[in-house]
Amino acid sequence: MNDALLSELVGTLNDLYRLSGSPRVHADTVRSTGVAITQTGLRFLSLIQDSPRISASDLAASLDVSQPTASRVLQSLENDEYVVRHQSDRDGRVSHYVTTAKGRKALAKVHRYHVDRLAFALSDTEPAHRKAIARAVTELVERLHTAAQGKAVPVKERRSA
Repeated sequence: MNDALLSELVGTLNDLYRLSGSPRVHADTVRSTGVAITQTGLRFLSLIQDSPRISASDLAASLDVSQPTASRVLQSLENDEYVVRHQSDRDGRVSHYVTTAKGRKALAKVHRYHVDRLAFALSDTEPAHRKAIARAVTELVERLHTAAQGKAVPVKERRSA
């Protein structure tokens, strides 16, 4: 793949990152779903759902926020009954977080809204092209995860550009 194409892809990914983190997009999500939660709170809730029994320090590290920020967000999620804290079975000094039924319901509403928005954005796209987009994005995310872990993509998985 040539540098110009990669540069264009990086620019497009930056646009996507900005769009996904846009306060206006988040405000639309809150307004449409009724899930009144901050962007950071939603990121925490999603990660807790995907990583049951995760500690506050692991959450802070995974989401690249300070420990005080993590504590504030987690306290807010607990107060709103989206998560509950449990003491570790192995180390009483460590707490783990899990989503509650209310938290799972909130995430499901947000997920449904995002699915509906994506369906709207792709509504005039041919089914085969939608499928190709989904496959390409899925593969790209998998490859970026692999690259972030410092692993090379196996030769058999490489495709020529």
